[in-house]
Amino acid sequence: MVNPFSIGGKWFKANLHAHTTTSDGDTVLAERIRQYRDKGYDVLAITDHDTTNDLTGFSDKDFLVMQGMETHPPCPFGGDLYHLVCLNIPQRMPFSLKADAETRVSLIKHGGGIVILAHPYWCGYNINHMLAIDGYCAIEVFNATSTKNGKAYSSVHWDSLLAAGRMVGAVASDDCHRGRDMFMGYTMIKAAALTSQDIIEALSSGAYYASTGGVIEDFGINGFNATIRCQPAMEIHFISRRSTGRSFYAESADKPLTSAECELSALDRYVRAEIVDVNGNRAWANPIVLR
Repeated sequence: MVNPFSIGGKWFKANLHAHTTTSDGDTVLAERIRQYRDKGYDVLAITDHDTTNDLTGFSDKDFLVMQGMETHPPCPFGGDLYHLVCLNIPQRMPFSLKADAETRVSLIKHGGGIVILAHPYWCGYNINHMLAIDGYCAIEVFNATSTKNGKAYSSVHWDSLLAAGRMVGAVASDDCHRGRDMFMGYTMIKAAALTSQDIIEALSSGAYYASTGGVIEDFGINGFNATIRCQPAMEIHFISRRSTGRSFYAESADKPLTSAECELSALDRYVRAEIVDVNGNRAWANPIVLR
């Protein structure tokens, strides 16, 4: 994985999961795009269920609208369905809706797109569900529409994958259907330019962090020493496999944390970071593999 804090480029704010009246959203396409553009986002992916949209004319040098889809192939465990967010796909359906999950993921990647595993907690996935398919580059660690039933956060699912050796990143998304699930989760992407190719390359490589409002300024390792800098926070967590890692807590809101460091060992294999800012907003940095 590429560490976005150690490379050049610009930061772009993205919502990678959004619905319109083309499927089960309450807002027409043009209005949904206007909402996110007016809110200061740089990237919006339109991901209606098993269908695409005509996005002609919506992108320009300052705002990128990406073609996407949320698709639902069968899951081999108990008749459940996978929820896969597919990005940078053609308007014409790239696969048959009878295709299994592996086939859909393979065709998306072959065509230059990427796949994200949507809202694992909401779906009820366990580690077997998540390991049964390969090729997705990230999971949704936060999904705003899942706040309605208390299943917005999937960090435990992410940690299960990382501990099993599946080094995927984590994004935060709105999955907006109605007004109450907008502008809550977003992904900060470090890319060379605001083009579909550059954004997809950044997402494929892990050059981003997820947020509900928290700001990470730097995260990295030097040998076996992990360090982080962030906007004022009440909590900073370095998370690795099993019982390793370390957490830091501010004494009070008047004395917040803005940095921390953690000594690791070769047994840790990787480390990711998570913060909770003074307003309760979170941010998640992707894992760094220890060499």
